[in-house]
Amino acid sequence: MPESTVARKYALAQGIPAHAILTEEQSRITEENLVYAKQLAGEHKLQTFLVVSDPLHMKRAVRMAQDLGMQAEPSPTTTSRYIGICSQLAFLSRETFNYLGYCFVHTYFLIMRRAVL
Repeated sequence: MPESTVARKYALAQGIPAHAILTEEQSRITEENLVYAKQLAGEHKLQTFLVVSDPLHMKRAVRMAQDLGMQAEPSPTTTSRYIGICSQLAFLSRETFNYLGYCFVHTYFLIMRRAVL
């Protein structure tokens, strides 16, 4: 089940009206999720974003949102599927690698774009 479906069900159970919930179910990775969310928000004339994610994933998710020009604020979840120290360290290692890779690639493309202009 897509995370957006789970989040929608949770929001509805908390009393959020269905018309106040927008979801996208096309994405497979964080950057796609943010691109589609930005597009969906634009269609509804929304400009600010609350990024809800695992605390260990938050830095990269918010950085990506800001790099896409989104006015984004973090809202880390209070729970995580990474409970034990081993799973947390493994996830943190992957996130650190992915964050550094993202920063490198993003910076590289910015430099290349400026060089072409």
